[in-house]
Amino acid sequence: MTIFLQTKINTLYSQQKDLREVFKPIFYRIYNENDRAAFSLLLDKPGLIITDYILDQVKELMKISFPQLKLSSREQEEKALEHIKPFEMEDYGAWVYYPWSNRLVHIVDEQEFIQLRTSRNQYKITPEERDFLAQKKIGIIGLSVGQSVSVTLAMERVGGELRLADFDSLELTNLNRIRSGIYNLSLPKVYLVAREIAEIDPFLNVKCFPAGLSEENMDEFFTGGGKLDMLVEESDGFDIKILSRYKARELGIPVVMEANDRCTVDVERFDLEPQRSILHGMVDHLDVNILKTLKTTEEKIPYMLDVVGLETSSARLKASMLEIDQTITTWPQLASSVTMGGGIMGDVIRRILLNSYNESGRYHVDIEELIGNTPKPSEAPIIEYPKGEELTTDKMQKTISKLAPHHSSDLLDDQVIEQIVEAALLAPSAGNNQPWKWIFHNGSLYLFHDFIKSFSWLDEQHFISNIAFGTAIENVSLKSAQLGYETTYQLFPLPAEQSLIASIQFKKTGLSKKANDLVDFITVRHTNRKKGIQEAINPDHLQILKSVGEEIPNVSVSLTTKKSDIENIAEIVAVCEKIRFMHARGHHDFFTSEIRWRDSSVPITEGLDIKTLELSLSQEIGLKVASNKNVIELLNEWHKGDGLKKISSDTIKASSAIGIISMPEFTSENWIECGRAVQKVWLTASKYNMAFQPISAPLFFHLKMKYDANHSLSETNCIELANHYNKLIDIFPELSKNEGVFLFRLAKSDAPTSRSLRRSLKDVYSKLV
Repeated sequence: MTIFLQTKINTLYSQQKDLREVFKPIFYRIYNENDRAAFSLLLDKPGLIITDYILDQVKELMKISFPQLKLSSREQEEKALEHIKPFEMEDYGAWVYYPWSNRLVHIVDEQEFIQLRTSRNQYKITPEERDFLAQKKIGIIGLSVGQSVSVTLAMERVGGELRLADFDSLELTNLNRIRSGIYNLSLPKVYLVAREIAEIDPFLNVKCFPAGLSEENMDEFFTGGGKLDMLVEESDGFDIKILSRYKARELGIPVVMEANDRCTVDVERFDLEPQRSILHGMVDHLDVNILKTLKTTEEKIPYMLDVVGLETSSARLKASMLEIDQTITTWPQLASSVTMGGGIMGDVIRRILLNSYNESGRYHVDIEELIGNTPKPSEAPIIEYPKGEELTTDKMQKTISKLAPHHSSDLLDDQVIEQIVEAALLAPSAGNNQPWKWIFHNGSLYLFHDFIKSFSWLDEQHFISNIAFGTAIENVSLKSAQLGYETTYQLFPLPAEQSLIASIQFKKTGLSKKANDLVDFITVRHTNRKKGIQEAINPDHLQILKSVGEEIPNVSVSLTTKKSDIENIAEIVAVCEKIRFMHARGHHDFFTSEIRWRDSSVPITEGLDIKTLELSLSQEIGLKVASNKNVIELLNEWHKGDGLKKISSDTIKASSAIGIISMPEFTSENWIECGRAVQKVWLTASKYNMAFQPISAPLFFHLKMKYDANHSLSETNCIELANHYNKLIDIFPELSKNEGVFLFRLAKSDAPTSRSLRRSLKDVYSKLV
């Protein structure tokens, strides 16, 4: 029984496959003897479904033909019968057979059909306009939104010929927005739409391009059988999106596009503006040859956003894009938007063809803006985070005056001290915030904490800033030694004045032949976030890194080169970065204080130039999307956002080694000393040509939760962070007794694309007389 059923199903399916490319109905006018013979044979076809309401159609024709007479139903029938003579009822009009559904329908013939079917358009569309529009040829590329546009045009009878191009077939996932039945699955979309149009109006001329539009068939599509009067471009292929516009511009054909999100409508009147830049100039920078190579949705997104406009996209679309290849495979579309877009496009196309609208532009018909709750300012207050007062020279001078007088016997001239401070300014700091100001007075150099520059949610008790101060002090020591001076320093010389970090004194020793060669790498040292090639690092060099860092008392340096450890750390860091981006304050700090989006032609002397992050184009777009707080609110609401982890995860996985610097006790002084160790290790890595990148977010979160009772992290976040920190302890057991200060990755890679710049000496240094 099973074999019999399967055989029968296969036979029926094989017969139906023969109909896959059939999209034109067959007409029978049986008052013609040849048609009558063929019609007679058709009536013997098994399962034929016949629909014959010809008299009702003619009655309706009589009604609209004599609107002033107010005919009764009986009078309509009498006039209808008189109208049908001298034909027999069955011979009148035309019989239309739809092979794909085995249906036979009796209708009035073409002129009466058009008159009847468009009668309720009048006078929004006059009969003269209808007949004019019937002469137009319209091409539609892409049949998702394009299906709705095509059917709308057919229903209004805008265009006498429709050319449909799409290489795709109907999938079940398409049925969220394409109006069809499940019996059409795997049917090429061009035939699906052509059949729907034929079932509405069998007299419309439809041409199908089931291979989609390509450079090979573009001439046929645009000019075969007469030049197009209008192009509707709804393609997913960005090369075709661009190339079709070049062709339309060459031929002087207007182009319209609806982008679904916020019902974005593009109108490009190449018929009136033959020199107009395509897509309003937004894609002039794109290389069509690159567009042809794009395969994955992730690859296409940056280019798609150039077309649809990132800044004007809805928050939901942006948030959804961060979920592509995480929880979804492509950008979302909704039936309501597709249907609305089809209607709006139908209206725009009709008015263009009737010469009642003759401009180009980009428009948004955002239903949520037009029909929605009136926004209440109190519901979404702008959060301002206080940063403290500006650290002026007068304030620093008053602070210094509280110290006991100190006069160095070895006064440094201006050139020497400026060289030393310039070396200090090249020290690393979190987010390149450079949280310092420097004053030289009576032979001593004073380091101040400029709180405004380092104001950060994660900088609990300023431990991140203190690391930076330690790196700067190490640079001062190294540069001073090179210039023939020994340094001593006192940390927090005025406990009540926390802005004064250190006072540094100098003693002339003369040029030392044993001066530390790490000083030569102060100007070379940089953060390198390039992915790397996972090439093993010389174990002797790793041991030197460890030894150099542990020259600072109580500091511990550990390194791992195990692939499994590196992969685990990549996940740990990625989770921390996701939590930071998803937290309101963490998000504010990163996107408001740290990252810089400005054009590279403008020097960026504070914060992180986006180019230093070494992101792929897709990742950079993702970060730009994530900068919108409304997007983050949606991701939090949906409990999503794993796409944010990809920004760092792959890069860390490509590391050759990962190291950690720790200290037994959490104090400000210890963290400054650890900062010195960080700089020693970093300069040594530069000496041996290792790419170096800080990845300390797991440590910073741990300290935040441990020492800040008001950290504002959710319980879920706290559990997740604690679990991941325990995984870090498994990799670096010393964390069970030490506090982790600094986590970093090492790799073999090319030079970075860009390096962070620094504020100038005059902005952060002054000398008191």
